[in-house]
Amino acid sequence: MAASFLHAVEIFLFRRIAAIYVFLFGRPSAQRANNAILQLAFKARGYNNCCDPKSTGEAKFIQIFSRFNPRLCVDIGANVGDYSRYLLTHTSARVIAFEPLPKAFQKLSTLKQLFPNRIDTVNVGVGAQAATLELHYGDEDSELATFSTEVNQVHYVGAHNVNTMMVPVITLDEYCNQHLNAGNSPIDLLKIDAEGFEYEILLGAQATLAAHPPKFIQIEYNWHQLFRAQTLKKLSEMMPAYSAYQLLPHGSGMVKRDLNRPDSNIFHYANFIFVHASVEPSLRALL
Repeated sequence: MAASFLHAVEIFLFRRIAAIYVFLFGRPSAQRANNAILQLAFKARGYNNCCDPKSTGEAKFIQIFSRFNPRLCVDIGANVGDYSRYLLTHTSARVIAFEPLPKAFQKLSTLKQLFPNRIDTVNVGVGAQAATLELHYGDEDSELATFSTEVNQVHYVGAHNVNTMMVPVITLDEYCNQHLNAGNSPIDLLKIDAEGFEYEILLGAQATLAAHPPKFIQIEYNWHQLFRAQTLKKLSEMMPAYSAYQLLPHGSGMVKRDLNRPDSNIFHYANFIFVHASVEPSLRALL
């Protein structure tokens, strides 16, 4: 009874405050202030906090993830290896890192000397099927390289990605079948940062996700998905046994999101962790 009364009071107060706010700020002259407030709210919810691990929330996530004693992580879109290095430094897991851009791959491969026998580097792209695809890039170790032409509509991506090259692409299912005994070497974390190519990667990983699902799947979500008509809800439908959590900035942790809500499908930079049902109770105990 008391809880329902407090909820009713909360709704009443919100509506009154909202009415006053809209009266004061719901006019053309106030839109600049509204946009500033909106951007601040986005950042507090976990959006647009780039780019070091503390700002993105990845440092806190890996701290939590290490409590699960991970043995194997897969880093798709590893670039020069910053995320792989963080995993190798803060866990005892082995890492398999995929990067198609040759110069970035060279830098990624230097981790083999720093962490012998703990990282395998693979100089290919990952997608929906085995193929040779055109990679769009700017700098030779660019973090913006992509197989998607649509994302070049993002102004800073299109201005940067002025070069192309043809590179081999495989599926994660194909790699796991050939190189991993998945039953004995299950993937603890699958991290995907592919500049708008996430859907194709998940499509080519369906057998692995069904037979030997990773405990955690991390996906970088961004403006790119707007131009590919891919909501986070759509991506989540390829991972039906998982719940979505959004990373919060500066060590604040992570929070569960309902992807049926429009405010959980915002096309701004963010990192989401999809947590398998088998480990979600253990995760919630740590949050």
